[in-house]
Amino acid sequence: MRKIAVVGLYGTGAEFANGQAVKCYTLVNWFRKKFGEEQVLLVNTFRWKRNPVRLLCLLVFAIYSCRNIILMPAHHGVKVFAPLVYCLNRIFYRKVHYIVTGSRLPAMLGEKTGLRKPIASFDGVYVQTPTLKKELEGQGLKNVYHLPNCRDYVPDFFPTGKRCEPLRVCTYSRVVREKGILDAVEICEAANQMLGRLVFQLDVYGGIAPEFRAEFEKVCQEQAGLVSYCGIKNTDETIPVLGQYFALLFPTYYEGECFAGTVLDAFSARIPVVANDWKYNREVIQDGIDGFVYPYRDNHAAAQRLVELYRSEELYQRIQKGCASSAYCYSTDCVMGEFIKQLD
Repeated sequence: MRKIAVVGLYGTGAEFANGQAVKCYTLVNWFRKKFGEEQVLLVNTFRWKRNPVRLLCLLVFAIYSCRNIILMPAHHGVKVFAPLVYCLNRIFYRKVHYIVTGSRLPAMLGEKTGLRKPIASFDGVYVQTPTLKKELEGQGLKNVYHLPNCRDYVPDFFPTGKRCEPLRVCTYSRVVREKGILDAVEICEAANQMLGRLVFQLDVYGGIAPEFRAEFEKVCQEQAGLVSYCGIKNTDETIPVLGQYFALLFPTYYEGECFAGTVLDAFSARIPVVANDWKYNREVIQDGIDGFVYPYRDNHAAAQRLVELYRSEELYQRIQKGCASSAYCYSTDCVMGEFIKQLD
C-alpha cells in the first residue's frame, strides 16, 4: 500500500501558473523526494471535467491503495472533491488531509452548508495563516491547523541583478486589475518623479485576464518606456528570473488573496517585497525586515519605500539578509517536516 495520494492540479506552463497549481507541484515533488516516487500516487485534476468517469476511477483506486489522501483542489474543485472523498472514505477509512490554498474557505462554508460535514470529517484542514485558522474555528471546525505556504530553499542562491540604472522592478502574478497592476505602474511613476529621472522600470509577468487585456495593453503602449510585459514563466524558472530584479511590487487587493507564493519566491530570490497592506500580508512580510508593507493602496508611500531602498545600500542588503532568513523559515523542508508527522 502506498503512503500518499495527492489529489490536485499538477503541471508546468501557462495553464499551471496560479498559486494552487504551483503549490501542488512543489509539494508533490517534495513528497516524491522524501518518500520515493513509488510511495506517492498523483490524481491530477487538470481538465477533469473532460473525463469525469476516468477521474472517479483514479480517485477510487487512490483511496483504496493509499494510507493518506491529500486534497489540494482549486477553489471550485473542493465543492466536488471534498464530498466525493468523504463518501468514498466511509468505505475505506483513510486519513484525509485538506491543504487549503487561498482565503475563501470560510465564506464558502457559509454559502455551501453541505460542505461543512465532509470537511469537518477530515483528519486535518491546513490553512496558510493564523487568522484564517481562527476564522474557521469560529465557525465550529475543530480540525484546523496552521500550515504556511512554502517553497524549496536554495541556500547558495545569489541574485544576479545589478544596480545600474534604470533599475528593473516587477510584478509576478496573474495580470488582473485586482492584483494591483495599474497601481504598480503608478508606484514606479511616483518613484521616478521623486528622483527626478527614470530610475525604475516595471516588468509584468503572468497570464493576462481576458477582461483586462485591452486596458493593460493600452497602458503598455502609452507607457512604453516604463512598462513591459514579459509573459509567463514555468515554475522552475521563477527564482532565477526574480533574482534579476531590484524588487518585487505586490500591490494586490484581490479578494481571494492569502499567503501569496510570489512573496515566498521573492524571499527565495533575495529581493525586497513592497506590498500593499491587504488581507494577510502583514502576517507574512515583516515590515522593514524582509520587505515593506505600505498603507492600503497608498502608492505614494510605496514609491517612497522604493526610493529608500535605492538610496540606502545598507538598508537594501539588510532586507536581503531578512529575505534569506524568511526563505529558510518557509522552506518546504521546515514547513512540511511538521506536516508529515500527521501521516500514517
